[in-house]
Amino acid sequence: MARRSQFEQVAMVHINAVYRAAYALCGRKDMADDLVQTTFLKAFEKFGSFKKGTNCKAWLIRILRNTWYDRLRRQRFERKQVPLDEQLVAEDLAVAETAWTDAEDILENFSDEQIIKALNRLPEEQRLTLYLIDVEGLSQQEVAEIMSVATGTVKSRTSRARMALKDQLASYARDMRLSRGDR
Repeated sequence: MARRSQFEQVAMVHINAVYRAAYALCGRKDMADDLVQTTFLKAFEKFGSFKKGTNCKAWLIRILRNTWYDRLRRQRFERKQVPLDEQLVAEDLAVAETAWTDAEDILENFSDEQIIKALNRLPEEQRLTLYLIDVEGLSQQEVAEIMSVATGTVKSRTSRARMALKDQLASYARDMRLSRGDR
């Protein structure tokens, strides 16, 4: 009974963060619910291997990520891969003139629906990286450990994801007269 109580105190307090990460990964409420349930079941089973004093939220999200990838492998779900050596395309002038420059500006100027649609268009790795950095506030090192990649890869994915969001939301900004050229 002590193990269960300890698990509830240490791990269950992160259920909302894990759910948001699951939704960011799969984009569907029903799948996110199932993914979270499986994640917490695995976490409870492996709780003896959790190192007390470390970041439990990061530990849970790593289990979540691995569970999601295992599920994708089983389903033989093929996703388009983003090459690591992919070159960024220079911004066109209209994008460069937008009045918003960071996450707060985006949240203030766009509807949730527009942001969610833009986020769902991002490759899975970029979407999860951006979510963990900008929403959950995890450090680049923590995200690198969760995703089993180098810190430089986290920086690159975050930058690419932000640029892609900006590109995707630029036309909406012009339509809503949020770009500097329209003011």
